[in-house]
Amino acid sequence: MNLLNFDSVLLDMDGTLLDGHFDDLFWNDWVAKAYAAKNGLALDHARQQVQSELHAVAGQIAWYDFDRWADRFGLDLESLQESGRSLIQCRPGTLALMDYLTDHNMPMILATNAHPKVLAFKLEAIQAKHPPFTAYFSDIITSHSFGSPKEALGFWQQFTEQTGINPARTALIDDNAKVLDAAKAYGIAGLIAISQPNSNQPPRPLLGYENVCYLNELITG
Repeated sequence: MNLLNFDSVLLDMDGTLLDGHFDDLFWNDWVAKAYAAKNGLALDHARQQVQSELHAVAGQIAWYDFDRWADRFGLDLESLQESGRSLIQCRPGTLALMDYLTDHNMPMILATNAHPKVLAFKLEAIQAKHPPFTAYFSDIITSHSFGSPKEALGFWQQFTEQTGINPARTALIDDNAKVLDAAKAYGIAGLIAISQPNSNQPPRPLLGYENVCYLNELITG
């Protein structure tokens, strides 16, 4: 898919621009270990409880509510994520694509489900390594400002109203199949999936969509 054929490009953050390795470790390992230690539980039991709670609201705005989980699990999640700051990094090819799109005057919008606290933390961490990072974007939007996740049509309706994008002239790059499905149902024309959001896991292509492993694969010419 040639991104230069569109009027704007929407980019997901976690697993698309940034390596999803941090997030998988955080939610699947660190939170479970901290919860086990706090409550005197065996790690496997704690991990099962944490994952059960998460799965119960998968795809809902509650899943992405950092403060909600801090309260629910009784943990200082901000300190916990701070301990892994060094793992916040761009995926290979990310900066190359954004430089390419910038050179061609293509507006880019960061569209994420990340909670505002998580978004601020990650942008601060990545800008320490790549100072111009946020300057690539004409807008940075979290679904929490709308009260609807990207998996819901309500997000796309509010997103379009706020940004003025033309869905038929817009491309979206994301690693979440349900997000891509919702964007497709809404009428976003260019849909591209990330097949390896976590660099420490094998690729898992999303069926029904054009897949790339790294964003620089979308550089043409």
